[in-house]
Amino acid sequence: MTQHKVISEDSLSAMDEISKVLGKDAVILKTSKVNGKIEILGSNDIEDIASSNAKKIVKQKSNFSHLFSNHNLEQKIQNRKVNNILDEKKLNQDEHLENVVQTNIEDLNAKYVDVKTFSQFTTKIEKLLKNMVISDIDELYRSNNKSLTIELLKKGFSKNIISEFQEQNLNREDIDVELLFYHYLAKKLVLPYKDQIADSEIIFINGPSGSGKTTLCSKIASYILDNKFVANEKDKLSIVNFAPKSSNKSELVNFGRLLNLNVSSISSMEDIIKFVNTKHDNKKIIIDVSQEIINTSGYIQYLEKLTLNKKCSNLIALPASTNKNMIKSIIRFYKDTFPVIGLTKLDEANINAEELSILGELNCKIGILSGSRSIIGSIAFAKREVLAQYMKDMSI
Repeated sequence: MTQHKVISEDSLSAMDEISKVLGKDAVILKTSKVNGKIEILGSNDIEDIASSNAKKIVKQKSNFSHLFSNHNLEQKIQNRKVNNILDEKKLNQDEHLENVVQTNIEDLNAKYVDVKTFSQFTTKIEKLLKNMVISDIDELYRSNNKSLTIELLKKGFSKNIISEFQEQNLNREDIDVELLFYHYLAKKLVLPYKDQIADSEIIFINGPSGSGKTTLCSKIASYILDNKFVANEKDKLSIVNFAPKSSNKSELVNFGRLLNLNVSSISSMEDIIKFVNTKHDNKKIIIDVSQEIINTSGYIQYLEKLTLNKKCSNLIALPASTNKNMIKSIIRFYKDTFPVIGLTKLDEANINAEELSILGELNCKIGILSGSRSIIGSIAFAKREVLAQYMKDMSI
């Protein structure tokens, strides 16, 4: 059987019967109303399909919109559209609703074609969209420089950050607008952390395993010794390895020896609280926190409480190679501890536009730029000009 006729109380029931008998690829050859009931003639024969389409398709000018106007929608898509109408309008199953649904189904039937044609159509669309940058037209036309928006999107900067820049109305004819964007984002991200190091009595260094926390801890200690204390005041600086007893602390101990500083090892919340509480005035503590510690019960709550005081700082070591999802997860975990980012391993990898955009969207602050291959030499405090130039160079 290639054709099947169904008479039913409504179109949905009739079309469901057609689909059950002839299969989901069946086409509707004829729909009519007889004595108040719906009569539908369907077929799954290829000749009927071709004949039906030849009668229905009116010759039109071949353009992009025409591609969308004469192609098949499968039964599931058709039913979903009907369901959406029911949900949005919140209508009762009365005569008016039946007329609305019937009208929509008849419109869809008039454009119904076979799966092969639809497959060819999707192939054409895929070719058209290949290598294209899809952007919000309204956002593009907010800017006086539409090509800049496209270029920044292609480089990986997010639409949110670009739109935020455009809303500031910073476009000027006498300045390179792209460079102005880099300076805008850099200013949004950079925090003058040098002053915060000077004012902080306790500096927690957190971050994932392998993020360069220990190297960063040693560099900060070296900077404090060189700029804040004289030779006979080294006892005013303490370095703490906050990690489980099983953790290897040899690297931090070796750095301590190089700097002529003692390194204390603490493995429990009770001991770290006691150590912090017994700290004498005018002393500084740098705490290198192991990844295993952050899940210790009460740690994050204790850190949140301490960082309410401006004398305590939470520095997160974030490798340049960290992806955007990891960044979101880390910042979400430390969001109530007033975190400052120390970008590490910049001598091994680059941080990309996508990740910088995420940091900007999350209103993160970058305080330190650091490498990890050597602790010799001072740390680089983040500056707007440096970060802007970095973004420009990585975009070349």
